[in-house]
Amino acid sequence: MRTPNWLDDPVHRAAVSVAASTVLLTLAMVGILSFSNGGNAGVGGRLPAYVFAAALAFVVTLFVLDDPAADGVQIIVAVAGISLGVFGLVALAGEGVVYAVEHPGDVFVPQLLLYIAAAGLVCTGVGVWGLRHWREFTTGATGQEDVE
Repeated sequence: MRTPNWLDDPVHRAAVSVAASTVLLTLAMVGILSFSNGGNAGVGGRLPAYVFAAALAFVVTLFVLDDPAADGVQIIVAVAGISLGVFGLVALAGEGVVYAVEHPGDVFVPQLLLYIAAAGLVCTGVGVWGLRHWREFTTGATGQEDVE
């Protein structure tokens, strides 16, 4: 008999995804705060890790999206765009972690942290919406063609 896994429940799976995405986006916004305050020392030493994350995203996304029946140009453009997005997100989140550790007084201000977390949550919602409607962006369809 199989033990029930709480991640089998779609609600739990969605909650974990939203929470993880919100934390990641919140850290990325702290990274933006870091760069607006002059940046962190040693970014060049962490850059190879950020590039590796983008390369890993490139390969994984390529395997996921590759379909012999699909347009190859559209696939490689999507893969490149996702990889650049991953690079930016991972770099900003990584620098956000470094900044939070080195300057906790600048980050862990209750109102600021709530505003940044709220913005991360909104970005998560927009991201989920974008993922569910990405075909409308790539094909130019509006979803209103059948409505008269």
